[in-house]
Amino acid sequence: MSGDAVATPPASGGPSPAPSEPLLSVVMPTHDVRPWLPQALESVLRQDVDGMEVIVVDDHSTDGTPELVADVAARDGRVRLIRAESAGGGSARNRGVEEARGRYLVFCDGDDLVPDGAYRALLDSLERSGSDLAVGDYLKFRAVHTWRPTDAMPAFDRAAQGIAVRDEPTLLFSRPCWNRAFRRSFWDRAGIAFPDVPRSNDIVPMVTAYLAAERIDVLPDVVYVYRERPGDGSMSARATAAASLLSYLGQETACAAAVAATGDPGLSRAYGALVWDRDGYVHVARHVLTRRRAQGDDAAIAAAVRGLLAQTTEPESGLGGERVHPLRRLAMVLAAGGELAASGTVVRLLEVDPSAEVRGDDAIDDWTLLLDRLSDSSLVRDDARELLAERFARQATAPHSAAAAVRWRALMRAARRVLGERALMFSPEARASVPGDAQRARRRGALEARVESVSGGEVLVLRGTIAADDVSGRWRPVLFDGLRAAEGAPVIEAAEVEWTAAGDGRLAWSARFPAGALPMHRPLRPAVAAPGTGEVLAMGGPAAPPAYEPRDRFLYDRIDGVLVVRRRRHWAPRALRRAAIVALRRLRPPR
Repeated sequence: MSGDAVATPPASGGPSPAPSEPLLSVVMPTHDVRPWLPQALESVLRQDVDGMEVIVVDDHSTDGTPELVADVAARDGRVRLIRAESAGGGSARNRGVEEARGRYLVFCDGDDLVPDGAYRALLDSLERSGSDLAVGDYLKFRAVHTWRPTDAMPAFDRAAQGIAVRDEPTLLFSRPCWNRAFRRSFWDRAGIAFPDVPRSNDIVPMVTAYLAAERIDVLPDVVYVYRERPGDGSMSARATAAASLLSYLGQETACAAAVAATGDPGLSRAYGALVWDRDGYVHVARHVLTRRRAQGDDAAIAAAVRGLLAQTTEPESGLGGERVHPLRRLAMVLAAGGELAASGTVVRLLEVDPSAEVRGDDAIDDWTLLLDRLSDSSLVRDDARELLAERFARQATAPHSAAAAVRWRALMRAARRVLGERALMFSPEARASVPGDAQRARRRGALEARVESVSGGEVLVLRGTIAADDVSGRWRPVLFDGLRAAEGAPVIEAAEVEWTAAGDGRLAWSARFPAGALPMHRPLRPAVAAPGTGEVLAMGGPAAPPAYEPRDRFLYDRIDGVLVVRRRRHWAPRALRRAAIVALRRLRPPR
């Protein structure tokens, strides 16, 4: 479809008439959506529902949206234009409900799409079941991507009729107003209304509906396609970032209080997961991730997060048995304590691609702040401490300038104190004396020790090169086990080392490590060690680790030029274990 044309099906050779007693009322709030509105209206008017009215409530558009609607309404009597008196998406929807005359009620935003047959499917289900509302599946899309948010909501794994929300608590994970149809008598009886708030104006009314409904239908049909458009032009995105977050937190706290008032442990558990590990975390993370300096709203945001967490119980485990991610929990707790900058550091460590992690002074500043906040605090639990230590260890391996290296050395001491030995598992030099840093850096540069290739079956074989200056008598390739450093035995010697001339003043070496002599599931970094002094210097790794082989005795990773090797069990026990897992899954009864 091109331009502003809206295709409407003819009725008796003329414009579609307005129904005298509509079966279905569609409420469509609009605000500056003229580019997308023709498609939205067409998708609604194509629905195969006899007796449908479409009530468009325009919220002070300035782009010609109301004029477009008026033109469509002149050609199709099912469409009515109402100009909102009060600003806000909540008021627009409420005004539309006041005007609606249908037995059933649905909502549609003016920039989205309704698949053919969607409303028919929802109404047929309600007519058969007599339920209060019917909820369908939905998709989201942007210019280059389409996805199904309900993939992570078990309630949508199968169809159901006449259930209550306590039967499928993860229905609480889906709270938009547009992928469902309501029996109008139920809507009025439950006293549902949309608040006028800058953000998240549908989560309280939808939770209210879930808790009030005696019978709910869940449909496998995709009944809505949500357009995620960039920028801040939508009605739900007109507030500032802080105002939006505060609006969401206030609405979420009201929902949490309503769920807690039911006294239902299953609902409380699901809602805890929603706040700590899903929507609540996502909203807080989005704010602290982009916040780089203190702001005037920080205290209000921290208080709002505290209020929300106080209304929920942190779930011991998720609905699939998994625990809330330790770093998500830590980010929420830090935000509630007013440490929004430290919370942002945790979010960056968790959500940002490690290959794109902040480097240089920004990374040092982030870690300095976070370690300072955690140094004398019980906020960080053992599971989070272990994850933070691993991320610190990865980032500490990145190349640094001479000035940054000095600051990283101070950070390593703080990380060792706060996070434990694991924070230094890839950094053998970190355990040496501080005054020797400059000399070690010069020696490492002069040696240019590198791993060039790796192979491994029953024996792990590393091959590489090193400067030939008396090296064969003073340095030898080893594996550094950083997790054993606290026990005083971090170096694993090779069973055999062969040396050959490589030209250009370098020696080639080949080191063999029998698999049975290596610890299981431990990160091992190739390094060189000096006899007699105990000095250990890390080696760079190959450009890429070896290709994955299912039967290989080793797993390989490359972290900022660092080759890491992990030994695993023999392939035969692993294959048997995998076969047992598959067999058990097949024996489980279907849900």
